[in-house]
Amino acid sequence: MTDIAPLAASTRAVFGDPGVHAVVRAGRTVHAVVLGQWVGDEQAPELLCHTGVSGWSPTVLEAMRADVTCALLGQVQMRGVSG
Repeated sequence: MTDIAPLAASTRAVFGDPGVHAVVRAGRTVHAVVLGQWVGDEQAPELLCHTGVSGWSPTVLEAMRADVTCALLGQVQMRGVSG
């Protein structure tokens, strides 16, 4: 079995800072990111809006400090979910 701990730790180091958001696969939409349970006890960044990422891997997220532009985030916040 592959040890995912190093991958999880490296992505936590990048996305664990407040104000760091992400684009998926060089897309144009900037998503808010939170750390969530990934595999087993490992935590990794996930999109707060829960937009699906095909073949999910934290390596497809590009970190940035730009304003969030995800339209789904507003819907998530209206339902009372925060991160």
